[in-house]
This record gives sequence, structure tokens and C-alpha cells, in this order.
Amino acid sequence: MPVVFRWIFSGCLSRSLVTMSALLAIFVIIESFDKARYLGHGLDGRLMVEYMLLKIPFMLSEFMPVIMLIGASLYLIELSRNQEVVALRAAGLGINKVLLPLSSVALLAALASFIIGEWVTPVTNTRLDQIEQVHIQHKKSSQPGVQWLKDGHRFFRLTPLTNHQFALLMLKTAPDGAWLQRIDSPRAHYSQGVWSLSDARVSTPSSDQVMHVEKLKNMEVKSAIGPETADLPKPGHMDFSELYHYINNLKHAGLGAGTYVYALHRKFSAPLACLLMVIMAAALCLHTGNRNSRASWGLMLSISLGLVFYVIGNAGYLLAASNRIPPAFAAWLPSLVFGGTAVFLLLKREGH
Repeated sequence: MPVVFRWIFSGCLSRSLVTMSALLAIFVIIESFDKARYLGHGLDGRLMVEYMLLKIPFMLSEFMPVIMLIGASLYLIELSRNQEVVALRAAGLGINKVLLPLSSVALLAALASFIIGEWVTPVTNTRLDQIEQVHIQHKKSSQPGVQWLKDGHRFFRLTPLTNHQFALLMLKTAPDGAWLQRIDSPRAHYSQGVWSLSDARVSTPSSDQVMHVEKLKNMEVKSAIGPETADLPKPGHMDFSELYHYINNLKHAGLGAGTYVYALHRKFSAPLACLLMVIMAAALCLHTGNRNSRASWGLMLSISLGLVFYVIGNAGYLLAASNRIPPAFAAWLPSLVFGGTAVFLLLKREGH
């Protein structure tokens, strides 16, 4: 591994870790003051510490691109002020010799962000929401996800969708336990003692051991048992596979899946943004010469753009949730905007 690569790689990595530690410390302090008012009113010291520790993976997953932008900017400003960029240029080394180690650090950050978002935050977010709901908001925890209900010799399996609708499976059995009928519907809702089913598939066994299947566009099933209160699964509680299958269920039922599609694409767009941020840092903070004013403005602009990136991400989520723009486009919008701007500024700086 070339010496220059190791030098820039280790320098950028150390500044990024320092930036991450500083942001985590600021976050913990602010969050501690915010949640301290609930101490003795649902929260105790143990739950407070658990809450803070569980919030860290979420914070890292959300802010990793911003951490990379600030960390890389700090390191490049340091190189510029120490005339080391001039030395690199004088040695005939192009911008690629700087971007390659920076991109390697960003790739590690992107991999860490993806791993945290895929396998850590679905677990920690579930526990966080439970603490928030039960111990802070003092609400009874409702039954999430799939639920089974029994009405005489009929068993209902309900998977919550949206707008108080469910994917329904009903099994009807004889007193001796033998099954008599199965009904599948991708979309059903309950009102005044009646289940209204769409695109129902009714399966019944016949005496000659041949399955009889009937498809009905609409069907009603009377039942004294309605759905119990059930929370919709939250996108932040689901990994890629769960999101993918749930989106297919919603589409099969003819329902919108905006926030879930957004969350699915964010699992890839957010890590990719880490790579784009080091290009932005190079475009703003890589100077030849010791010009403190330009370096300071570059750092201020980097911090400001990091905040804008986060705001655009939140705005995209709100627009996708309200069906104003396609959710996949909303998830990739911050990366498209910042990636295109970063490449343009860098090419302009290099005289292209």
C-alpha cells in the first residue's frame, strides 16, 4: 500500500472518528436534558441510560454522511494550511491520489452505516419506541403485527395494512378439528359485525379428495369478532427482507406503500451518500496555499451543507408520505442533489 494512501487514509479516518465522537457527545448531552424531565415520572436512571445507548445506532445511521463530510473537510483544511496539498501537486500527484484514500474511508463508513441500518436499528428502534410509548407517553403497548382471533370454530389471521385494512386468512373447522373451509383475501376491513373482503379465494375440500377453489371479487363474512387494536409495522423496525415482502403485500392489496418504499431505498441511498460527501469535501476544502479565510469559509459551508442534506432528507420523507413525489425518488433526492453538485464543483476546480 503506497505511503501517501496510508497517510491520507489514516488522517481522514482519525478526523472522522473525532467528529463522530463529538457529535455523539453533543447528542447525548442534549437528549439527556430533554429526557431528564421524565425522571420519576415513568423513567428511572437505568431506563435513561438504556434509552441513550439505544439511540446511538439510530443517530449513527442517520448522520453518517454528515460525519463524513465534516471529518473529511477538517482533514483537507489541515492539509491545505500545512502546505501539504502544494507538496502533493508539486510531486505530480493528481486529485485521484487524494480521492482514493478518502473514498476508502467513506466506503468503510458506508458499510458500517448499512450494517447498522440493516441489523442493529430495527432491534434498537423497537425497544426505543416501547420505552417512549410506555414509560414516557404512558400509553398501553398495543399488539403489533400479525394477530390471530377465534370466533367459534373459525380462526382469523390478520396482517395490518393501512387505513384500518388487513390481509385476512380465515380457517373454518368442524367440532372434531377437521378443516371445512379456507378464505384468503389480500384486503379486508371490518364494520358493524361484517368483514368485507376483496378478491377472496375460497378453498373447500370435496368428498372425492379434490380441492374446490372459488374466486370472488367481493365477499362478506359475518363475525362478532373484529380486529383488536394493532399498530402498523413501522419502517424503522424492519430489515430489507421484511420491507420488501411487506411492500409486495401492500401492492397486492392495491394499497399505497409510500413510506415503506422510501425506507427500502434509504437503506442504500444513505450509505452511498457517504461516498458523495468526501467528493463534496474535496471540492470545498482542498486548497493550495495557506489561506485561512478560504479554509474557514469551506468548513462553514461544509457544516451548512450537512444540515441542508439532513433537512432535504426529512423533507423528502414528508413528501413521500403525503404522495407528493415518488418515494423512491424522495429517498435518492439528497444524494442526487449533493452528488451532482459535488462532481460539478470538483470538475470546475480541476479546470474541466
